[in-house]
Amino acid sequence: MSEREGTLTRRNLLKTAGAAAGAAALGGCLSGDGTDSAPSGELSTAFGNCWMCSHNCGQKAYVQDGTVVNLTGVDGHPRGSAGPDTEGTLCPKGLAQLDKTHDPKRIKEPHIRDEDGTLRKVDWETAFEETAKRLVAFAEENGSETFLDATSWAETSIFRTVWRDLYGSPERISRGIHVCAGPTFVTGGMMGVGSNNRVPDYQNSEYIIAWGRNILNSFAGQFEAKGVLEAIEENGATLVTIDPQHTITAQKSDEWMPIEPRTDGALALAMANVIIEEELYDEEFVENHTYGFEAYREAAAEMPPEEAAEITGLDADQIRRVARGFAEAAPQAGISVWTGTAQAGNGWKATQNITALNGLVGNIDRPGGLRLWKYPATASFGQVCEEDYTPRAEYKEPALKKYDEYSDYPVRHIEGIAHNLVPEMVDNDHINGIVCHHDDPLKDGNADAWIEAIEAMDLVISIDAYWNGVSRRADIVLPEATQLEKDTLGTGNWSAYPNHKWITGSKAAVDPQWNTKPDFDILTGIADAMAERTDNDDWTIFQQWDSHEEYIDDQLSTLDLTLEELDSGETNYELLEEYDYEQYGEDFTFRFDLDQVSSFATAAEEAGMDTAPEWISPGTYGDSTSEEYPLEFTDVRSVFFSHGSNQPHERLQDQFAKRNQLSEEDYRGNYLYLHPRDAEERGIETGDLVTIESKSGSGDLMAIVTERARPGFVTSQYGFGQTSAITTGEDARERSADGMNTMTLHDTQMDPITGQVDRHIAVDVTPAGGD
Repeated sequence: MSEREGTLTRRNLLKTAGAAAGAAALGGCLSGDGTDSAPSGELSTAFGNCWMCSHNCGQKAYVQDGTVVNLTGVDGHPRGSAGPDTEGTLCPKGLAQLDKTHDPKRIKEPHIRDEDGTLRKVDWETAFEETAKRLVAFAEENGSETFLDATSWAETSIFRTVWRDLYGSPERISRGIHVCAGPTFVTGGMMGVGSNNRVPDYQNSEYIIAWGRNILNSFAGQFEAKGVLEAIEENGATLVTIDPQHTITAQKSDEWMPIEPRTDGALALAMANVIIEEELYDEEFVENHTYGFEAYREAAAEMPPEEAAEITGLDADQIRRVARGFAEAAPQAGISVWTGTAQAGNGWKATQNITALNGLVGNIDRPGGLRLWKYPATASFGQVCEEDYTPRAEYKEPALKKYDEYSDYPVRHIEGIAHNLVPEMVDNDHINGIVCHHDDPLKDGNADAWIEAIEAMDLVISIDAYWNGVSRRADIVLPEATQLEKDTLGTGNWSAYPNHKWITGSKAAVDPQWNTKPDFDILTGIADAMAERTDNDDWTIFQQWDSHEEYIDDQLSTLDLTLEELDSGETNYELLEEYDYEQYGEDFTFRFDLDQVSSFATAAEEAGMDTAPEWISPGTYGDSTSEEYPLEFTDVRSVFFSHGSNQPHERLQDQFAKRNQLSEEDYRGNYLYLHPRDAEERGIETGDLVTIESKSGSGDLMAIVTERARPGFVTSQYGFGQTSAITTGEDARERSADGMNTMTLHDTQMDPITGQVDRHIAVDVTPAGGD
């Protein structure tokens, strides 16, 4: 029943029955039936692939009496080591998979919300039947095209088959483009190098620029940090960090460029100015493999280092020195770029200008430069499926492209949906339901509007291991097994092996804990129930596999491998086909100017930007600081936590507090880092609780006063506070977690081209009056 059509609504039910529902739900997950005694049986080993941030660092699990008692890395693993004959290790959040597996605070049973708003435990058969019943009713009342697929980081590939191909929803939102680094990924594709424009060939590099990246503290696998350190040790490589903060990576760097936030595009053009003026660029590559150089040259000519110095707050001599060093080391010169320059309103142009430097110096797919990494080709679902089915979303147009309400958003020419626009789409009845997996969109931007949107939806399905902002509001809660309890398969590209495709896989180290199931089993259970309720044979296509392992073996058939073979030796990975550098061939074109990409050209014209590289100042899209909100805030990542999925773990919280030298405090939330000048003006000292406020919201967290923060710029780790997974005792209320959900500060700021959430927000900070 829609809130807009009846008096008994999901929102009303949630408000009137929320406390009771939460208590009932958490009574199940806090019943204390975890492991009470220390394991004492025979010790055995198994493998795993870390999924905390989905980058598959290899794990060796030590198991005793069905309990994982220790985790180590896998030597030589492509993502977890520096390469052959080197130690594999796990970072703090990877090690926390052990805690997560046996955490008594996990969701232990399926739950269904009754008509009176009570969330009650049910068995799996009932859960699947109710899920099918409500999905059918939803499609009849709203249309399946208004159901949003928000499933992310799945350890199985059949999520898309279930929600798009079988249920028929064209609406999908996930990490990557929408909330992670849309400008980085999409510009790379349009310019000709794909999303590979983020990870260089570290080990063979002589000059590495960590541009808006803290590689030694926040990485896409252990190989990144180890590759950088190996390049320094073996090649004498120069490391440059471009970041407003003095990060751990900056501490290890030869050059730290404390850039004014959101001015990266100007710096990149100024570097191009130096390289072109001094004829340090790769003329042969530019002549034979690029398009739009003249437009790029004109843009660079308008940004001499002295002008860029005024914009960026950097020294013109340093800009020249770094530009020359990068160009002279090329092609053994790589730029590592990801979210740091992408999560801003002018992130598109920053990324385009930075990526253009690679084409300028000709480091494309050459040793030590921008590697065009390759995936191994496992079999797709269509290749292994031996039955026919009707792809129901194939001809459905996403609402963002279909309806006039969104005609003012240029993003509709590039993407089918944008994270920040979902609340508006719910108001317009174009989105009425959601399935959310292993994710918390309430932490990814526009938090308060998203909370209202979730509460207004007619059907909310949560597949997760923890109670969080979505699962607490869901109609159906399906408790998912964690990574060490399920079979996994990872097919990677960038790694410590720059000349090999590779693959990694593992069988479940232990059985699913409590009454949970792996995601593959949950989805096939839903499919079977849908087949029964709809009498449509399309939903029976998964019945050709008896297990996830059988399905994985079919995926591996193109490589003449099985999961058993991957998992049975001393390691759980295989190096596959070798490939060389400079694979692009004579016909390859690197585009400086994107006027040939019609969808972008249209979006850019509507957004008021050029198709060629150019400088776009902060505030053109997004927030500007003001007298009322004089500080610029953005949130950052930490090696201790990954997207909220491990933030309930006390061991990590303690380690994080210790790292910040505040372990003596009871507080276990995120910290706000601010410069002594800004702190003194406000009467703030380290350890004070402070209130941070934007025009859209506010919250409290603990301050750390540090010279490592740039004046006028404040940061904090994202993912804490409101809507978090539960952290303590039986208190399941919204604010049971310490710290704050930084996206309560956020409104609808975004990159106009990709819809990427713009996390730079104008704020002020005041003492909260407590400690």
